[in-house]
Amino acid sequence: MNKGKDTSLTAPWGIISIKAQDVDYELPMNPITILRNALGKEEGGSGIPIDREAYMAAYTYWKDNASIS
Repeated sequence: MNKGKDTSLTAPWGIISIKAQDVDYELPMNPITILRNALGKEEGGSGIPIDREAYMAAYTYWKDNASIS
């Protein structure tokens, strides 16, 4: 498919996940993702502090809804 093409990364970002959904509004982020993002950049997170309200909304949603991969 990419034979002979340069597939090296040139963008300062990359896609690491695609969150599929079947509703026309944004689902809450998974709670573990919120926790991981709160880690410092040296640990792979964004370093942005946890928003407790957003975290609790995510927990409330995902405790009753399964993610199937």
